[in-house]
Amino acid sequence: MDRRLYHLDFLRAFALFVGVFYRSAHADAGGGDYDFVRDVSGAFRMACFFLISGYFSLALIERKGTLPFLKGRLVMLVVPALVCVILLAPFTAEWMASYYSQVSANKDFKMFWMYHAWFLFSLLAYTLILKYTVRFSMKSVHWLSKYMPENLARIVFFSIVVLACALSYKVILPSFMWEIPYIHLVGLFVLISVQHFPYFLLGVFMYMWRDVYVKFNSGYVQWGLVALVCIGGSVALSLVLGQYQGGGLGLRFLEFFAVVYEYVLAILLSIFLCAFGARFLDKDFWVVRVMAQSAYTVYVVHFIIVAFLLFALQQIGVSMDARMALSAVGACLGGMLFHFAIVKRFKITSLLFNGKLSYGPSATDKTVASPVKA
Repeated sequence: MDRRLYHLDFLRAFALFVGVFYRSAHADAGGGDYDFVRDVSGAFRMACFFLISGYFSLALIERKGTLPFLKGRLVMLVVPALVCVILLAPFTAEWMASYYSQVSANKDFKMFWMYHAWFLFSLLAYTLILKYTVRFSMKSVHWLSKYMPENLARIVFFSIVVLACALSYKVILPSFMWEIPYIHLVGLFVLISVQHFPYFLLGVFMYMWRDVYVKFNSGYVQWGLVALVCIGGSVALSLVLGQYQGGGLGLRFLEFFAVVYEYVLAILLSIFLCAFGARFLDKDFWVVRVMAQSAYTVYVVHFIIVAFLLFALQQIGVSMDARMALSAVGACLGGMLFHFAIVKRFKITSLLFNGKLSYGPSATDKTVASPVKA
């Protein structure tokens, strides 16, 4: 029986809301005071988001069909992304540059043209190749299953993808791509899209195979303990890298190992959050519903609100810690208010900020619970 998966709705919204605090950490103007916010956010936020997006994307293709899904997803992703880049980015960049210029910092504010909407472009790229991703994954796992149990075949195939993506974005692509004319316009987008693809693929796996879905949404205590051990290993690895005196091949190997370890940690944290959410949040809580409904709008508009609040609070002499906290809370509340008061009420704002022509009931609003393969 199909039903809405409230815990995945909430986790997707949670990942987007955490991004608000990542942006409000610009209050330190690159000084490093809020590196811990960036580190905590970077450890799981995008991994969790793309994992859940992979699951939802395949679920909707199964429900609606490939072509209708692609048409709807194209509008849903491209229109808000262009709003971010064309309408919001110039004001955001101006306020952030002004903020940085009045803080005693050694860095200038620089913003990639895709703005914080890069993940929408990456998600679009994953969506366009989703059909081929599923087909290639199924065939690869089937071929590997001739030589090993199917569960092991999935792990082997996914591990190969992780290693290939890690090598590509860390070693192979940077070795030549920056020599390509005009690659600076899309180079960063290519790198981060390759970097995050394994998380999206893992979400696809979670829908393709029922046992993967069950495993990832149960046993939160066990997943939490494993994640804690992995966090300890990450701290130890950071210490080793910080004290390592060698260079050359040894250093490059350690750095590459650290990249692969980041994948492992991000995946474990994401699975723990899925399992924890399935145990405690898989209900129609009003908080979950409000966050899930407004999360997309909040993420689209949050950076311009953060930038304005940081600059305005700076002008009236508010302390840095207070600027960071108030800009984050203000962006969350302001984005939610904007969603329910404006975006959800008018078709034009619904289209511009959510990529939807209306907020009436539709198949896209319902999450499919049953993976493809039992």
